[in-house]
Amino acid sequence: MTQTAAPPANPATQPPPHAATHAPAWRAPDRHLHLLDPHAAPLTAAQARHALHGAPDGTHLLGAIGFTPQDPAAFHLAHSTPPTPTAAPSTSAAPTGILHAASRPAPDAFEANVARAAATIARGELHKVVLGRTLDLHLHAAPDPSAVTARLAQGAPDAFVFSVPLGDGAQLVGASPERLLSKRGAQLRLRPLAGTRARHADPAEDLRRAHDLLHSAKDRHEHALMIAAIRETLAPLCRELTVPDAPRLVQTPGLWHLGTSIHATLRDPDLHVLDLVSAVHPTPAVCGVPAPAARDLIGTLEGPRGFFAGAVGWCDARGDGEWAVTIRCARLCGPHAHLFAGAGIVAGSDPARERAETAAKFGTMLRALGVSPLDLEGAL
Repeated sequence: MTQTAAPPANPATQPPPHAATHAPAWRAPDRHLHLLDPHAAPLTAAQARHALHGAPDGTHLLGAIGFTPQDPAAFHLAHSTPPTPTAAPSTSAAPTGILHAASRPAPDAFEANVARAAATIARGELHKVVLGRTLDLHLHAAPDPSAVTARLAQGAPDAFVFSVPLGDGAQLVGASPERLLSKRGAQLRLRPLAGTRARHADPAEDLRRAHDLLHSAKDRHEHALMIAAIRETLAPLCRELTVPDAPRLVQTPGLWHLGTSIHATLRDPDLHVLDLVSAVHPTPAVCGVPAPAARDLIGTLEGPRGFFAGAVGWCDARGDGEWAVTIRCARLCGPHAHLFAGAGIVAGSDPARERAETAAKFGTMLRALGVSPLDLEGAL
């Protein structure tokens, strides 16, 4: 997408933090961020590096970057406030009418992609690749991004909920459960996720699915590949690196995941968080192992991902910040919603099961938009 970036805003002309009344563009358990000018054109990645120079204390840079360095980026000046309760009409959206829905690739084509990837893995050319799908919805009415993110925040209070203007009236919204990394001085924290099961309304069945995931050899292998790659990337940058021996269960309203909480101490505490994001992103949680071969296959089967499976987060003038993986998300533009979901493919992956996993992951955004999966059975 072609972007026209405005020069960095003059902080002297910006309203003080208490003057903003618009909804947070970033919600996390420990802070909210409000854009200084929600209508400003996004800054490019090159402009972002200089945008905080001379800005008032408390000014942050909120942004989103794409899956690859060639994909777009969008940054905005923002200010931080303590978390406040989320106000929304209800925890669920009113039903939304759908004029048209289509997934790309279509369900059968996605399963064929999974089979192709599995064959590539069987030949030893790959260990893991994460394949994605998009779901294009043309709705009767344009959803309100503020209402959508409020519902996401109510439904997943521990998630990283974001709403980043991309320019041309488009908005990147989502509720990511996956911390890419958080930097405070020399201290670094990550919580990558790999391995998924859909939740179930029946408590006994829900517990069975969680147990099945925790003890699944296939999912633990997928998770171990990711952790090994992240450890290899971080080791040269850190003087201490603590990685648990086994993953733990992480629950969201709709899904169970395997997650590992990683703690590290950087050799250089002045290393900027954006440099760290560039070093670790994309992780095997959204790309694969080895990364170059996985990126090539993703490009062949999917084409450019843009902001999907990228990273979204913030940094301050000290170079500290927190970033999440851009998943459980959508691009909203007028009555059009463009959703993304992916699944990790390893040896032994079943095409139908991986397709069903992506369908379950679409559920986070579908619920926030008021769209029933029952109305999309052919597309999911």
